[in-house]
Amino acid sequence: MSNRFDVVIVGAGPAGSSAAFYLAHAGVKVLLLDKADFPRDKTCGDGLVPRALPILAEMGVVDAVTSRGCKLDHLQVSAPSGRSVHFDIPRLPHAPNHALVIPRLELDNLLLQRAIESGVDFRGGVHVRALQTESDGVTVYANESYRAALVIVATGANTALLSSIGMNPPKPNIVAARAYFEGIEALPPYFQFRFDGVVLPGYGWVFPLSASSANIGAGFIRTGKREHHQSAQTAFNSFIHSPVLKSMLGGATQVGSLRSFPIRTDFASAPTFTERTLLVGEAAGLVNPLTGDGIDFALESGKIAAEHVLHMLRLGDISRSQLQAYDTILRQRYQNLFRFSQRVSHMALNRRALDWLVPLAAARPKLPEALVNILLGAKPAPEHLSFLRIVKGVAARL
Repeated sequence: MSNRFDVVIVGAGPAGSSAAFYLAHAGVKVLLLDKADFPRDKTCGDGLVPRALPILAEMGVVDAVTSRGCKLDHLQVSAPSGRSVHFDIPRLPHAPNHALVIPRLELDNLLLQRAIESGVDFRGGVHVRALQTESDGVTVYANESYRAALVIVATGANTALLSSIGMNPPKPNIVAARAYFEGIEALPPYFQFRFDGVVLPGYGWVFPLSASSANIGAGFIRTGKREHHQSAQTAFNSFIHSPVLKSMLGGATQVGSLRSFPIRTDFASAPTFTERTLLVGEAAGLVNPLTGDGIDFALESGKIAAEHVLHMLRLGDISRSQLQAYDTILRQRYQNLFRFSQRVSHMALNRRALDWLVPLAAARPKLPEALVNILLGAKPAPEHLSFLRIVKGVAARL
C-alpha cells in the first residue's frame, strides 16, 4: 500500500471530514488520519446552528442528520435573576430557520462515512507524533510515515501536534462539561441558554435530543482570577443543582459519565498556517467566543481549506504567500464576527449586564433578532461599533 498522497489530514471530526470530502470529490488523493477508531464519541453540546446545514446538504448528509437529530426552531435565554426572553430562530437568506441537536457519536461518523464514500483513505487508531517539512513536501510521522504535498491539521482543542511544530497556540480559554439525561418530564422543546445558577463569566445549556432526553452542560471562561479553585465539574454541578434544573431533572436519569472538555475561541489572534500546513476548525481557534458553537465553522473552514488547496495544487505553488492567502480568506470571512463576539462576551457575561439585557431583549424583540442575525452570518458583524451602541440604538428606535 502506497504511503504517498496529495494531502494528509490529521483529525476526522467535522473540519477534517469536510476538507477530505471536498478534496476527494475533486479527485485529490487524500489520507485522513485520526487517533480514534470510529464511531467514537466527542464531548460537545451537540448543537448544529442553521449556518452548518448548507454544508451538510452539499455533502449529501443533511437528510440523514435531520432524521436522526432533534429539530428546534425556538430559543430561551435566562438571566441570573431568572428572567427569560424567548424568540424564534429568524429566517435566514442562506440557511433554514431551524437548528438540530444530534450526538457527535452519530454526526461525526456520518460525515466520515460520506468522506470515505467520496474516495478518502481513512485510517483510525493512528497517533500522529510529528510533521517534518521539506522543500518538496511533508512527512507525517505516526505508526508509520506518510508523505504528502501538504497537511491539513484538524485536531480541535488538542494542541500537542501544533506545539510540536513550533506553533505554540494558547491554552483553551473556556472549559465545559456535559452529560446526557433521559426520562425528563415536560422537557421544553427549544434550546435553553441559562445564566441562572452558573459560574460567571460562563453559561449553562439544555439542548433536547428528544421529547424526554437532553444534552445538559455548563462552561466558564478562564479569566485568570479563579482558576485555582474552579473546574468544569464544579461549574456543571452548580448548574444542575440550581432550582430550575433540579426541578426539571427531578425524575430524570443521567446516562453515561460526566465528560469535560476545553474550548479554543482564539481565532482572532490565532495562527492558521505554517509551512505546507493549514489549520481548520478549532485547531485554528474557530469556536465562537460568545455562543460556544464551532461545528458550523469547522465545516465551513474545511471547505475553504479544500478549495484553497485545490487552487495551490493546480498552480503547483505551495509558497508562503499562497498559504498566507488562506489566512486572508479566513480573516475576511470571520475576523469581524469573532472580535464582535469577544466584545459582547466581555461586556455582557456578568450578572449586572445580563439582568439588564434579558428583560430589555424581552421588551425589544429587535435586539435579540439583530444579535442572532449577526451571529448566524445573516448580517455582517460591525467592525468598530460596540455592542452597547447597538443596544442603545435598538432601544432608542423602539
